[in-house]
Amino acid sequence: MNIVRELDELWAASTFADAAARTEQLCGVLPLLDLFNDDPYGLAEQVRDRRRIAALGLFTPNALFALAYPTIRAIRDGDQIVLDGRFRYAVARADVSLVDIELEDQTRLALLPHTLEGVRVHGAGHAEDWGWGELTGAVLQARALSRPVSWVADGPLVRTLDDYGWEFARRSSSWTTRIIADLRRVLANTGVGTEALSTSQYIAHELSKLEIEISLAASAARFGPAFKGEEPGGQAMAAVLLSCTDLLRRSVRVAEDLNTELGLWPIPGADTDWPAASIHAYFGGRRMLESELARRMGLVRPETSA
Repeated sequence: MNIVRELDELWAASTFADAAARTEQLCGVLPLLDLFNDDPYGLAEQVRDRRRIAALGLFTPNALFALAYPTIRAIRDGDQIVLDGRFRYAVARADVSLVDIELEDQTRLALLPHTLEGVRVHGAGHAEDWGWGELTGAVLQARALSRPVSWVADGPLVRTLDDYGWEFARRSSSWTTRIIADLRRVLANTGVGTEALSTSQYIAHELSKLEIEISLAASAARFGPAFKGEEPGGQAMAAVLLSCTDLLRRSVRVAEDLNTELGLWPIPGADTDWPAASIHAYFGGRRMLESELARRMGLVRPETSA
């Protein structure tokens, strides 16, 4: 199936978690698998034919909030490598993560099955047992790693992640637009006495601000790279993606607040995958995106950003 058509159908009819996970798979994971020369465990093949679900573990917050510094370290041991560190991923159903590691002053990519000995996945202050991974003495064959990669603007890693960022911004902003429209419809049918809650100036003002901001961000996202005519690694993608993910976070919070404070039901878009962790973890979260935008704008250097 055509990728655009598949994503159109997913975002129109699926839960946010399912649509976002498939978008990451198609636009982020699969293109990066081309950087692997060998596949000794068959993981890349299994991800390609959908026998396994892979997540990106490239956006783990670190002390510098900088993408260029892997949070996983590797030591060579003959024809094997030993891994220690941690990574963050967003796809709850993933059983493999694609992570970046530091090996002998080079950055490589690795496919990590979550069942590998020495890998522990766990939640971050919530009941779901996913979201973060820790490696303690995990062992892989050295030839399972990708070719060396870097975060230079014209390299395949940045090009792929910029393309994925634009796609996620477009899709998530359209989804957020629907959530706010659905909120208005539910509020119009939820009244106190004979008055609908949608007539409340407090609620109407809050939703109107979101609608205006979402409309502007969605318009920018639809242009994609043509918005500023920038090459990969430019400021526009990071700025628009940050805006769209922040509006996604705020819209979800408004829906949850209205449910808690007003008994609003049903919550538009709500499902078993609604919890904040599944919405906020993409691209490492707001702080990672803010730091990446600041770096691309030349406001901070990775060596000194915090």
